[in-house]
Amino acid sequence: MKANGAPIDVIRNWLLGDAITGELSTIVEGLGYRLLKYGVPVHRLTVNFGLINPSLLAAGLIWRPGRPIDFVRYDYANRDSGMYERSPFKLAEKEGRRISIDVAATPDDAFGVIPELKAEGLCHYAVFPLRNSVGTNMYLTIATRDAADFTPAQYDLLDALSPAIVAMLEIKTLRFTLRDVLGAYVGRAAAREIVQGTVHRGQVTAMRAAILVADLRRFTQLSTELPPEATADLINRYYDMVVPAIEAGGGEVLKFIGDAVLAVFPVNGNNDATATLAALDAARAALAANDGPFEVNGRELAITFGIALHIGEAVYGNVGSGNRLDFTVIGRDVNIAARIGTLCSRLGRNFLVSAAVADIARAHGQPMTDAGAHAVRGLDRPLTVFVPGDGPLDPETDDGVSQGLVFVAPE
Repeated sequence: MKANGAPIDVIRNWLLGDAITGELSTIVEGLGYRLLKYGVPVHRLTVNFGLINPSLLAAGLIWRPGRPIDFVRYDYANRDSGMYERSPFKLAEKEGRRISIDVAATPDDAFGVIPELKAEGLCHYAVFPLRNSVGTNMYLTIATRDAADFTPAQYDLLDALSPAIVAMLEIKTLRFTLRDVLGAYVGRAAAREIVQGTVHRGQVTAMRAAILVADLRRFTQLSTELPPEATADLINRYYDMVVPAIEAGGGEVLKFIGDAVLAVFPVNGNNDATATLAALDAARAALAANDGPFEVNGRELAITFGIALHIGEAVYGNVGSGNRLDFTVIGRDVNIAARIGTLCSRLGRNFLVSAAVADIARAHGQPMTDAGAHAVRGLDRPLTVFVPGDGPLDPETDDGVSQGLVFVAPE
């Protein structure tokens, strides 16, 4: 089998042509079956590639004939586990060439993958190091159950296909990278819009949503008292309470504004109640996640924060100047949610909602206590707010608990 023969031409043309429009899993499956068709006895094929993702280092797909594709994710949290150190990938990268392994003759502790390969009845395994245009490492592996190793001609075919495989992987993973990086910094929904071409100033869409604003108390004071590393630890702990609760409830975190979090729970159709109740549950979950003081820089600190909730209209999209844009929500109801957030601090409450939210909550059996009407900056009429629950409101007599939410002193 020569590299310039029919198999290389057919597979390479497919990889760079029709395959590009398909999903990566479909491409990997198609590559496996095409190799079998042209006489390469491959019983397991993987592609592995690095990611630019806050929680993942890399990912991979494993194909086996007649079985669904397996997806493998390598968590960033496990970066120091030694997995890469025990991998044949490291050896292939170090030597800059294909590595072939006789599985049966290799001790289980030589590479982390050996026991897995033996359990699948595989006899020979090869790693092809691939390098894309920006110098990032990718890997192709093949394995066979045949007692004989792959032939030199079969290895030549894979070597000759490597540039086309790299090109295909780079095109497909570039979209993953763009989506993941954008999602990390602007949120999943905004990332989808941007990837689809919503990148021009003034491109905005009207939306209705429950709007949540969370604000960390005493952050300015603490940030002047703590070293920068401890300050970062403090605010990340706070975000770890708020953000997972929002995302688990179907909300979308749009922004971190200093020590504040802006999130939306979009309304589908005319069903305000679903979005509002989800936002209420998310707020309660975030507050309940605050499990008490922790030690930072030799000090015991308690994280206290307030959550404000309103439902209304906003526009969602691009604002800014020239080539520097922001993808966000703006509008009167967003401002109202922010003003309720300031009232949380002023009134010494960690959870306040607007009258519109209170009406929906009461209609679904959730008690709400009127916390009065208050003048706030930017609004021409006092803003009426409610405390979820039915406990006393006077801070002088309040026992600090309403619906399980702990009273916190204003900043």
